[in-house]
Amino acid sequence: MYKQLEQLITLTGNDLNLVSRRFGQRTDLTSEQLEMLRILYNYEVLSQYDLTMKINKEQSIVSRWIKKLCQMGYITSKQSNKDMRCKDLMVTDKAKELVQQINEVRVALIEARCQNLTSKDIENLNQLLYKLNVHQVYMH
Repeated sequence: MYKQLEQLITLTGNDLNLVSRRFGQRTDLTSEQLEMLRILYNYEVLSQYDLTMKINKEQSIVSRWIKKLCQMGYITSKQSNKDMRCKDLMVTDKAKELVQQINEVRVALIEARCQNLTSKDIENLNQLLYKLNVHQVYMH
């Protein structure tokens, strides 16, 4: 049962990632860089350290990506008011527009997948997914 659930979750995740890859090809960004933008979009402001922890990549890689995204006009970086050793990262309006477009396509994909479900089925699915995500356990 869990193996089948893993396969279904993986298939859906792969299709959602395909959306990011397609947007990445249009914008010359990797799916990981787009995920960074999506994370920053949701948090509004993050330190480089916090962003690095959230995407689970090496700090040097994240630094290069941040530099590229700043140069491309997707991220701004400013000295933190709380800790002068840190920089706060924020998405620009250009990045917000891009992330909103990606999210709209991802929602459309999910809507298409759910077209044969009743509103009660969708409500039940939403509740089950919420329960699965309340206690997030990460395997390393």
